[in-house]
Amino acid sequence: MAPTDPFPVTVHPFPSPTSHACAYEIGPPNAKNALVFVGGLGDGPHTVPYPRAIAKRLEQEPSLAYSVFEFRLKSSFSAFGYARLVDDVADIAALVKYLRSIGKERIVLMGHSTGCQDCMEYASPKHAAPPVDGYILQAPVCDADAIALEMSQDLLEPSLTLAKQLIDTGKSHECMPPAQLPDFMRGSPVSAWRWYALASRDGEDNYFGPGLLDEVASPYWKRIDKPLLILHSGDDEFVPKTVDKENLIAHWRQLCNPGIASEFSGTIPGAGHRVEEPDAEDWLCDTVIKFLQTIKSPQAT
Repeated sequence: MAPTDPFPVTVHPFPSPTSHACAYEIGPPNAKNALVFVGGLGDGPHTVPYPRAIAKRLEQEPSLAYSVFEFRLKSSFSAFGYARLVDDVADIAALVKYLRSIGKERIVLMGHSTGCQDCMEYASPKHAAPPVDGYILQAPVCDADAIALEMSQDLLEPSLTLAKQLIDTGKSHECMPPAQLPDFMRGSPVSAWRWYALASRDGEDNYFGPGLLDEVASPYWKRIDKPLLILHSGDDEFVPKTVDKENLIAHWRQLCNPGIASEFSGTIPGAGHRVEEPDAEDWLCDTVIKFLQTIKSPQAT
């Protein structure tokens, strides 16, 4: 696992829709390329250990010349309940613009959990976000499936009905009653809009539902126009055991445009959601390195 001792970072203040935004760089000094880590619900800079392990591994690959960047989004930590994926895209785009302005040649986005949805949303043409040079999706779980593991249908269905009523009557920003949320969300305010987006099968955040029809899912994957690495955690506690993750990834690869999805895509052996197991973390670091080695051509600015 990544060390828990104190560690140095280089702090980059940058202009962003989120006030007082800073990015935190770790890894090889003066690297000309950037791996930007985007965490999931409740995450913020340094809450997931493995980006530091990847940065340490990158120090052993000086020819790649990548460092790792983490940053605070509007939705970071306990603020996820009042933000949307479009807000995250605006924050990510601001960081990408800044990194280009300081001369970064290749920029790869690495999403973890809901950060994977951010990557998919970022690639949507409607945002006209500044181009990046690759994407990594680690733990691309379906939030609706994960929430269904935490709440019985007897609780979930009335909760979604209430959220839909609030949305339909122009009250989408009102808070959901804590009693109608799973335990892990009860400590943070969650709007009706965000709750429905996360928990409903037809919510706007549902990019990775195994039950999505190809006519719905295919346009999502075809919007990715840069190299893509898809990595499910082999023992992800937020994925139903009935889901065949290997087959699901193989199908997603088929939905991508030819040559986009990396052959290194697959499941991380023995990994939980956050890949905190030492052997799994090593496997992840090695695979990320192999993928970055395939990204040769810098994106023109």
